Amino acid sequence: MSKRNAWKLSLLITLLSSALLIAQAPRSATTPRSEKSKAMTTAEVEKMTAEVLTQVSEIRGLKLLHPVKSGAKSRAEIEQMVIKNFDEETTPAELDAEYKTLLAFGLAPKGFKYRDFLIKLLTEQIAGFYDPKKKEFNLADWNPLELQKTVMAHELTHALQDQHFDLTRFDKWPKGDSDRESAIHALIEGDATALMIDYLMKPMGRSVTQIPKTLLDQMNAQTSAPGMDVINSAPNAIRESLIFPYSYGMGFAYQLLKDKGWEGVSQAYSNLPQSSEQILHYEKYAAKEMPIKIELADLSGPLSKGWKRVKFDINGEFGYYLALVEYISKDAARKASEGWGGDQFALYENATQTKTTLAHLSVWDTEADAEEFFSAYNERTAKRYPQVKPNSTAKQFVYTTPDGVTLIEARGKNVLVLEGAAAAGVKAVAAKCWESKIS
Repeated sequence: MSKRNAWKLSLLITLLSSALLIAQAPRSATTPRSEKSKAMTTAEVEKMTAEVLTQVSEIRGLKLLHPVKSGAKSRAEIEQMVIKNFDEETTPAELDAEYKTLLAFGLAPKGFKYRDFLIKLLTEQIAGFYDPKKKEFNLADWNPLELQKTVMAHELTHALQDQHFDLTRFDKWPKGDSDRESAIHALIEGDATALMIDYLMKPMGRSVTQIPKTLLDQMNAQTSAPGMDVINSAPNAIRESLIFPYSYGMGFAYQLLKDKGWEGVSQAYSNLPQSSEQILHYEKYAAKEMPIKIELADLSGPLSKGWKRVKFDINGEFGYYLALVEYISKDAARKASEGWGGDQFALYENATQTKTTLAHLSVWDTEADAEEFFSAYNERTAKRYPQVKPNSTAKQFVYTTPDGVTLIEARGKNVLVLEGAAAAGVKAVAAKCWESKIS
């Protein structure tokens, strides 16, 4: 899923990612829900916005540069705004290519109504959001008063981020670099989620950095939320990719806070994380371990006339984890993806839009890491197509599947995977892939 739409999910994911943490807090830290709670008016939202913004500014250490416009919106109004932004930022062709990529990786079922699902997901449990373009915070008018402040603390952190670090600079993100985009999104949402937890814990005289790391790890392992039927029904890869910026992003912010405090979090906006790998492994961010760039060769020639590239992007460590964990154990998927150094994938489609070929080339930190990923991807493919027996050598597996030929080949620190290729042309396509530029 495009990260450009993910900020609209902040309430939904905030509630999910903080559930374990809130459960650990004493009952005195939260206000019991009242059956007599009433809907909020715009005037009440404006008053509370000023109050919460002052508190958030103090905790975060960022001065409020100007007031934030706010108001109460009905469910229908908020849903219309979300859908309008969604349609403006994502074209039907982009959505179709995203869905077909998920399908090619085996991460979504055939016939999955991708756009319909995303619209339902974006509007499930929605309660408001900060819009960096309009510099405006909108809050639901139907939720009880006592539920609003936590949401506001998270969203108004985005307003402060925008005033100091300009969130709109990330609106026009270059195509084909979503792993880095996801990492930056994780910084933004991790910052806001950590602040929200600080806001919750302040009445107890505690802070987010006093939470045991083991509890954060439990939160990262949580991939469902009570009462959120749409996200709970999502294909695993979609669900976990949406949760990633909030859960793992908070873990990243937690490490920054432990290391340098809130000033360290602010400095990260000038020294942005470059990959999901840096979010998952803070020490690689601190060491400035940069991703290796890969530029896949043009495959339109060996794929024959009429084929064209419809999508190209970077999986990153987390993307490869999601691809693996769909079919193999979490521990095995995590271990096999940890040696990631860089990658690029491309999806090609024929002229009649009836067939696709997916190519992805990756480079790993060591030959042992490449071998581990090569073996894990073979295991994944064997489980994806349990009735198919591969032709194999020590460094290559070839599966002839109902979806086309899948080829997995290792050369030194590099691993090439082709999926959905035609049997007659798979050798030529693979040979062209090995001409790709790695730098």
